[in-house]
Order: sequence, then structure tokens, then C-alpha cells
Amino acid sequence: MESSNSRKTFSQELQGTITEIISQVKRLIKEGNARRVIIEDKNGKVLFQTQLTIGVGGAAVLTTIAPVVSAISMFALFMNDVKIIVERYENGDEYEVEADFIEIRDEDEENDTSSAAQEDDEEINKTIGKDSEE
Repeated sequence: MESSNSRKTFSQELQGTITEIISQVKRLIKEGNARRVIIEDKNGKVLFQTQLTIGVGGAAVLTTIAPVVSAISMFALFMNDVKIIVERYENGDEYEVEADFIEIRDEDEENDTSSAAQEDDEEINKTIGKDSEE
């Protein structure tokens, strides 16, 4: 019997500047689909690893974010060749939809807007073409 909590996971490697990486990690933590963060050196040796799954305790999220972000900042700042890998849950609820945008216009509204635009143009033309009389 399989557990109902078993969800598919995938890994994503984060790249960019330190601030970009930190903001990406914060966003993933807030979304709640990040399972763990792993920091590896260029040889694949794990330098830092932390679990991000928090069960029921919602307040624990706030205490979890600060140390994770601090550790990522430290490794990214002092070491050039590190990989930051985020293991995430695959979101089975999402799907892609292809759709075309069709604009539907009401003829009466179109006539009203075009007549209002003409009135505005006439008003502008009246003020632009005036000669200054002194």
C-alpha cells in the first residue's frame, strides 16, 4: 500500500547573482513546494543540506527561512564554484492551456469612443493653431 503523501520530486539548480539566488529560494519556500536545499561544491561534495518540509506547524516556516538563507548567502559569497540545488515537489495540479485572445468590440461603444476622440482632436487643434496676440 502506497502512502498518500508520496509525491514526485525533481531537482532544480539555481544560478545567478547572490541576491537573485536568495530571492528564488525565498520564493520557493513561500510557495511551499520546495522539499530541501542542497549546496554542493564543483566536485559534487555536499557542503550544506537542509529539509524544508514542515508538516502542520505553519509558524515554523518563519524560523526555518532565516538559517537557510544565511547559509546559502555564506556559501555563495565565499565560494565561487558551488551549486545550489532545490529539490521540489512536482505540482500535479498545474497544466498548460493554449488559448487565443479574441477581442470583441461593441459597435456602439466603438462609435462613441471614436466621436469622443474626434472632439478631443478638435479641441487640441483649436489651441495649437492660435497665434499669440499681444
